[in-house]
Amino acid sequence: MAHPASRQFSPASCALLAVLLIAGCATMPPQPPADWNRAKAERQQLERWHMKGRAAVATEKDGWTASVAWNQDSARSELQLQGALGVGGVHVKSDGQGVEIETSKGEKINADDATAALEQTIGIALPLASLRYWLLGVPNPALPAVEELDDRGRLSRMEQDGWQATYDRYAYQNEAWLPGRLRLEKGAVRVRVIVEQWRV
Repeated sequence: MAHPASRQFSPASCALLAVLLIAGCATMPPQPPADWNRAKAERQQLERWHMKGRAAVATEKDGWTASVAWNQDSARSELQLQGALGVGGVHVKSDGQGVEIETSKGEKINADDATAALEQTIGIALPLASLRYWLLGVPNPALPAVEELDDRGRLSRMEQDGWQATYDRYAYQNEAWLPGRLRLEKGAVRVRVIVEQWRV
């Protein structure tokens, strides 16, 4: 009975097979843990950045969802909400002193109190001056805060200005950990933000 011929492999084929096996076993190197004090200082000083994502808001009386975009340019903050609370869209501009709000229905509000103006427009009193920092995963440096870090040195929970912020998802890009999902709570108000894009 004839035995089947043994298969011969060339040296080049063996070398290629070894490379493929090694590549298959290789894993991506783990991202380094954050140096919290350094990361916090750098992000609190960050003057220009942009994020896009989605937001869901719930209060005692109402709730809504919207696409959200934030653009920070030095002291100038711009918040764009599309689909918020039946007004179609809200464009908020603040220079850190006053605020200008315009809805897609043509309504305009100019006020010195940004938080009160936002409550009047979208039903929740968002603190814009702090939100620019909270979205980046750091506390507002002008206010005291209680911080809790996760096992990778990133902010997992924070209490500041009567609000509680929880961070349970991060994305590693540009050699930094940036929030991918956060929740903000104050009283009966619940805000959840999912970040889809960062540009820093």
